[in-house]
Amino acid sequence: MKVIPALDIRGGKCVQLVGGKPGTEQVQIDDVLGVARRWQEEGAEMLHVVDLDSAMETGNNESLIEMIIGDLAIPVQAGGGIRTEEKAQRLFEIGCERVIVGTRAVQDPGFIASLASKFPGDVVVAVDSASDQVLIKGWQESSGKGTVPVVKELEQYDIWGFLYTNVEVEGRLQGINPSLVKGFIGLTNKPVIVSGGFTTAADLAMVKAMGADSVVLGMSIYTGKIDFRKAVREFR
Repeated sequence: MKVIPALDIRGGKCVQLVGGKPGTEQVQIDDVLGVARRWQEEGAEMLHVVDLDSAMETGNNESLIEMIIGDLAIPVQAGGGIRTEEKAQRLFEIGCERVIVGTRAVQDPGFIASLASKFPGDVVVAVDSASDQVLIKGWQESSGKGTVPVVKELEQYDIWGFLYTNVEVEGRLQGINPSLVKGFIGLTNKPVIVSGGFTTAADLAMVKAMGADSVVLGMSIYTGKIDFRKAVREFR
């Protein structure tokens, strides 16, 4: 199981929000490139970058993402506000290994069908859920669609797999909801990356046992609740 560090960018800074809500920053670091280098030095096999400004339609950090990709030796998967084929294409052109699509995937399955045909096996669909409703636009709105129908509708396409986030526990450092994670992984034969709520190594062990391909860690590694270097070694 890959243990992947998250690097969320807002206003040109590395941040960690509680439940994705602006104004709840628990972490703000100006040196974004320094953060990316740190995770690589500590053993990351991949970096997970999210452009929060793009996701919330308040800006764009694409040039910074390009700098990160150019600086690192490890692959980068990136998401946040990828709602056109042109934007996805640009991210692949600047060197992204995989692109993550959430809002547009949920609202327009035909977009994913087209994108997956052009970039087979390189598109990750983000399913960000709260109370079994899939959220969109940087988790600011409900799509009105349930988790199960979204997964069943989109898994038929040639996507890499899914990124599942339980928004209700995201950034709160109170542990995962094992039954929801297990239920999601059991929905699909595609690989699943799990995000949200990780607080201890025991959380990681549970998710590995459930069959997760990877986990994305944010608040837990920025606050030191989980020792990233140790977690990479233990769960690799």
